Amino acid sequence: MKTVSWKEVAEGVGVLSIVAGLALVAWEVRQANHIARTEVIITTLQQWNEFNLSRFENPDVAQLSLIAMNPEKHEITPLDRSRLNGMAWHFVNIAWASQIAYDAGLLGERDLLNAKTDLNWSLEEMPGLTPELLAIYDQIPYMKGVYVFEPLADAAAKGNLPEHKSPPPQSEPTKDSPEVDQ
Repeated sequence: MKTVSWKEVAEGVGVLSIVAGLALVAWEVRQANHIARTEVIITTLQQWNEFNLSRFENPDVAQLSLIAMNPEKHEITPLDRSRLNGMAWHFVNIAWASQIAYDAGLLGERDLLNAKTDLNWSLEEMPGLTPELLAIYDQIPYMKGVYVFEPLADAAAKGNLPEHKSPPPQSEPTKDSPEVDQ
């Protein structure tokens, strides 16, 4: 029988400590990624809920929603058009943030499909918003070819682009923004 020295025992314990430490770090990284994904999903849902809640709390937003859903029943003033443009930008920004989060691995395919479906719903259920959404799509080249904006591409292909132009975007995409030609 071979006797084990304290040195060998200490080395064995040291190796086990290193392996246990690495396993703990891996678990912590996994937990941090899960928390980050959850926060992205919650933030996206909060943006939609913010809009929906404002429809209950703010009569102006409720009226604007009625105009967006039934434009043929309302005379759309320049102020209404400006507000519709703001609503369209809000929806586009939610969709764009979802696409960026997906590209960064923070959202799953189902979550990105939900964002695309929400944008499509906006086109179908809010025809008064469609000209604003399509004007944004028409003037921003980096939106073309991006999955989440396919509903806008489909509507644009049908010739539904508006005659008026919305204000240009505030900034160009950053170097971290996903490229269209990937």
